[in-house]
Amino acid sequence: MLILPLHRRWTRKNFPWLTLLLVLANVFVFAVLQSGDTAIYRQAQAYYFDSELPALEFPAYLDWRQRHAPTSAPAAATPGIASSPERLAQIESDGAFLADLHADRVITPANPRHAAWQEQRARFDAILDRAFTRAHALRFSRFEPGRLLSAMFLHGGVDHLLGNMIFLLVVGMLVEGALGHGPFLALYLLGGMVAGLASLGWHWGSDGNSVGASGAIAALMGAYAVIWGRRKVRVFYWAFVVFDYVKVPALVVLGFWFAWLVVYPWLDTGSRVDYADHAGGLVAGMAMAFVLARLGRVRRAFVEEDERVERQVRDDDDFAQAQQLLGQLDIDKARAILLRLDQARPNQWRVQLALYRCARYHGSIATVDAAAARAFASAATADARELASVCDDYLKACGNAPRLPRALLLGVLPALQDAGDDESCERLLRCQIAATPGDDELATAWFQLALRSPEGSAARRERLQFLLQQFPGDRHAGKARFLLDQG
Repeated sequence: MLILPLHRRWTRKNFPWLTLLLVLANVFVFAVLQSGDTAIYRQAQAYYFDSELPALEFPAYLDWRQRHAPTSAPAAATPGIASSPERLAQIESDGAFLADLHADRVITPANPRHAAWQEQRARFDAILDRAFTRAHALRFSRFEPGRLLSAMFLHGGVDHLLGNMIFLLVVGMLVEGALGHGPFLALYLLGGMVAGLASLGWHWGSDGNSVGASGAIAALMGAYAVIWGRRKVRVFYWAFVVFDYVKVPALVVLGFWFAWLVVYPWLDTGSRVDYADHAGGLVAGMAMAFVLARLGRVRRAFVEEDERVERQVRDDDDFAQAQQLLGQLDIDKARAILLRLDQARPNQWRVQLALYRCARYHGSIATVDAAAARAFASAATADARELASVCDDYLKACGNAPRLPRALLLGVLPALQDAGDDESCERLLRCQIAATPGDDELATAWFQLALRSPEGSAARRERLQFLLQQFPGDRHAGKARFLLDQG
């Protein structure tokens, strides 16, 4: 059964550079550093079958299996088994047997061939130890801190590597984006090492070993579930022939992963999957993510991005519906939707513009004033040309006698100027000057408007002359006279 969170596309903004570097490191180790192991294993196998080891160990293994697992199917006793590479592979993968073998509990010192066997077995093991994988894998028979780290970058085959790297790319991108590069790398490495300790503790004393990035990736999975918590995430699942996408809280995904760790070891008794490694990594990742969250090291903006996108999609759909109703002159229904959008996310220009149009279609003077005030208050996020259109329309609606606060109206001037709409600026300022003549702030705004006109143009002369008429004692009056005298 496969359960994989898939709810974020890669972009330049969230590209998981460190995750990709970890993938490349794992691939490099497998494709380059471990690539010579096959030849070493062949050399070891050739030595094994040229020695007396098969004649000594194969019968001993059959006997050991009968004594330790009498109810299981006996190891095959077919002709030619003494030269079977399959039997050698079976022996080398049976950690319990190897532990007894190396402890002299299988071929005992009482055996007359014990000394010859011991020498040949040591030679065989020495050849195997030259393999990169064997030299850096986590061994269950002893505590070696360096191998806790090195084993995380080793893999037992292409399928093992491919499966791990798919999970690393998908989950790593999410966790790296949520934590940032440094905490992400620390969680990956520490989580993998804790997973190795869990595996070591569970299998301690056996003669086997463990390789793979599974423990570190399990740490990322545990961290992912804690970071996203009860937020609903899009998950791909595949069970036998059934596969689909579903949205569930991230903690539900964690529950499935834990169930997999509990159930599968009972169902898959012959598997070489290190479930203790997975469980240790998962718990370690959860614990570290919890601490990082409490310390405020989680990037909430990244974690909440999916919710923002979904909310934006819903808002876009609702707004499109309101626009359609507005076009059908169903003003009350359109206004109800727009007010709901405004309550959820205040000061959106497109919503304020639509509410103003609702007020103009079907509203009192006070309603139009209130809608215009909200629209003008959103001038910082407004489309300049649409704002100029609203300003012109409002001045017409109020007969060039706006009843809104002067500061609010003057706050619209920069947006109108950005739109190049000097005529709307002039109409707005004339209304204000008529209402409060002699105001210094209005004189400054008018003088700046005059300077926007081309030099020597009729518009500039008219505006400078208007300044002299309305503000003859203002500090800008002298500048206006000078400019008029210069032509």
